[in-house]
Amino acid sequence: MELRYRGISYQPQEALIETIPSNIAARFLGKTYFVRRPLNPSSPQLGLRKYRGIAYGN
Repeated sequence: MELRYRGISYQPQEALIETIPSNIAARFLGKTYFVRRPLNPSSPQLGLRKYRGIAYGN
């Protein structure tokens, strides 16, 4: 999928994060669901962000 921002095209990057089930229940719009937690919360993918093409960390 090709996206554009201010006339510049770019490809979206998907961050796949492995998750595990937890016992934490949450409710949203009247529907109850169980929260999933990241398998490895210290993954470097989680801390790396980009803004206008420039990467920065936490």
